[in-house]
Amino acid sequence: MTDVVENSGPVDTPPRQPKFISTIFKCYRENFVLFWRIMMPVIIFSFLFDLGSSFSASFFDPEELWHFDTARGVFVNEDPKSVGVDSGMIFGFHAFSISWLWLTMCPLILAIVKPRRGAKVTARSVWRRTGSEAGPILAASCLLYVVGIVALLGFLLLTVKVIPNIPDSPYASSLCLGLFLLVDVIIYFAVNWSLYNQSIIIENQQSTTASLRRSSELVRGVWGRTFGMYLLLAFGTMALTSTILGFTLLLFSLTVPEFASLREVLLSVKSLTFFFGGYARISFESAPNFWTVGIMALLNTLINAVVAPVWAILTTHLYMERTGDVLTRE
Repeated sequence: MTDVVENSGPVDTPPRQPKFISTIFKCYRENFVLFWRIMMPVIIFSFLFDLGSSFSASFFDPEELWHFDTARGVFVNEDPKSVGVDSGMIFGFHAFSISWLWLTMCPLILAIVKPRRGAKVTARSVWRRTGSEAGPILAASCLLYVVGIVALLGFLLLTVKVIPNIPDSPYASSLCLGLFLLVDVIIYFAVNWSLYNQSIIIENQQSTTASLRRSSELVRGVWGRTFGMYLLLAFGTMALTSTILGFTLLLFSLTVPEFASLREVLLSVKSLTFFFGGYARISFESAPNFWTVGIMALLNTLINAVVAPVWAILTTHLYMERTGDVLTRE
């Protein structure tokens, strides 16, 4: 298969690429138009899905509340149950999530790698190539999705049920330790398997287990550095999301009467915590205006679209570094 990049050599002594941040920005700038052409169908689908799921959830369960916050945009849920303004600190897994834009990872990776081999790249060609590897890609993605769900449930159980009850239960400390260990193990394997897309789409690994094993080989010896890069990107995503959504909610508080009570929190010192896991939220029994829901859903989708190529470039950079390649041409 001519599209396959043969690059599965040893990973014992990988070279380090200088100017890591500038390399990412250079690759993003050079492929900006192509990236967005590749992502556009998924961007439209993601926006319509988020919009439709919110209104359908509210329609089928009128008791659920509409929540607008600086961390997740707009969502419909029973929790929290109180109407009004709320603020606090949270570092949720949404900081690592780009929703449906994860489906664009392999096409984006091909758009990064194939031009270096002299191949002509179009949005259609990379989607066609990705479709030929749909089986192992979806299987590995589903496995990691299950791992993420288990980690999320463990995290929620730990923070909502266990830690608040530690003073009242003689067994809570042991359960707390067990859940911490469970989350640590899941994070360990999630980082180990984070290069599975590159293993499948670049090296043509046809087996899910083989792609995960290859990813583990590539991450071995640089796990801490890899996790640190992912964590740094997650914090950057959190800051970008909070800035854009916070500013949008501030504009709502000045123009839409229902949001006026949120203004005090957004203009207070608490807004500085938004860059480090803080949030401000306002909840309603019903959506105040259709256009406010649409704007928040659209912005959240566009933020995911901005971040998705960065994840693709970062993981591809790590892959190429470990296989002795370079990400960009001089």
